[in-house]
Amino acid sequence: MFYMGADDHNSWYGTGNENAKDGNHEDALIAYDKALELDPNHVSAWNNKGIVLSRLERFEESIACYDKAIELDPKYANAWYNKANALRNFGQSLIDKANDDRTNAPKLVNRSIALFDSADKCYDKGDVLSGKKHES
Repeated sequence: MFYMGADDHNSWYGTGNENAKDGNHEDALIAYDKALELDPNHVSAWNNKGIVLSRLERFEESIACYDKAIELDPKYANAWYNKANALRNFGQSLIDKANDDRTNAPKLVNRSIALFDSADKCYDKGDVLSGKKHES
């Protein structure tokens, strides 16, 4: 891979992408963090960091990354879709946990329902931004 220098955010971003593609999630996170340290407004780095965190089932952190990407570019449909997926996966993880923890099950189920509702809104926003749906 062409390397532009230690202080180039795009080369760190590219390194993150390569590591993510190869399944080296921890190395990808390090590279995305370095890219974001050099350019905190790198929307794609925030989005891709969120993807890696979701793969690691670190859903709350991934959602925060998508939120940052959306804050920087509210029309970035992929970030909306990825956030929706993370919300759904987080909600499902809470349902799974509720099956094992009957004492806290009602609280976990209620939280997961709220996450599923938020996910639906994010999917809708992504559909509008990508032209799959018109705003009503």
